[in-house]
Amino acid sequence: MNKRETGRSPMGTRVRTLLVGASLASMIAACDNKSYSGAVSAEMAKPFHRFDHFQSVASGDKAIVAVGAMGAVASSTDAGATWSRIDLPNAPGMIKVTTCGNGGFVALDFNGVVWTAESDAKQWTDHKTPATDSLLDVTCTTDNHLWVVGARGAIMASVDNGANWTDKSLTDDVQLLNIQFPAEGTGVISGEFGRVLTTHDSGGTWTEVGSLGPDFYPYSMDFFDEKHGLVVGLSGSIQETLDGGKNWVRNKVPSEAPLYGVLARAPGGTIVVGAAG
Repeated sequence: MNKRETGRSPMGTRVRTLLVGASLASMIAACDNKSYSGAVSAEMAKPFHRFDHFQSVASGDKAIVAVGAMGAVASSTDAGATWSRIDLPNAPGMIKVTTCGNGGFVALDFNGVVWTAESDAKQWTDHKTPATDSLLDVTCTTDNHLWVVGARGAIMASVDNGANWTDKSLTDDVQLLNIQFPAEGTGVISGEFGRVLTTHDSGGTWTEVGSLGPDFYPYSMDFFDEKHGLVVGLSGSIQETLDGGKNWVRNKVPSEAPLYGVLARAPGGTIVVGAAG
């Protein structure tokens, strides 16, 4: 063994090895962090994310709009070929979007705030309502009047695009879940305990008509016109009226799963969707 070899310290060798290893680990970690950051940036740049949970979709004159959790608003102006995305301030949970007679859009979030946009869906404006409890549905008429319904019999309307609201609420402690104006001047509301209310004077007065049954909870409702409508609920139940809600016939789809959505006027017929696929 020569002098150079006898002068080497095993401890020094281990220290140098550790330093080299630490340096390599640091470089690998930096590369991993850069790759991870790049992957996150690429994911966030997409109009749809893996973690998105969309709740509602509507089609207007110029755009298709889908809304969902964390303030996600996706829109397409080319029939769905490409999409752009807006994340609304404070990431509200969006629960419904629909269209107005002028082609614009109105949406409702979980906090009871109503959002409106022009027909291109590029810019959204929030409007607070006087509701003190949860709002559960929103609609817009052919003459661009906004309506919301919700807990504790809440029924509210705005004729100035959400700037001011008129309270038409019931005195009953009942959840009103769906509202629709299938024809000019004619509106329908359905709620828990099978409640059905209609108006024939553009919402000036609401009158209780036939019942869906005290055990029926209407998750979704859609009317073909002022006479013919459908509602869906638990255990695959679907009910149909041919006289504007006065009388209802209960049927079932071939499933026991709860049904959460119905589209009565779909191309080729009626579509219902629910749990368990």
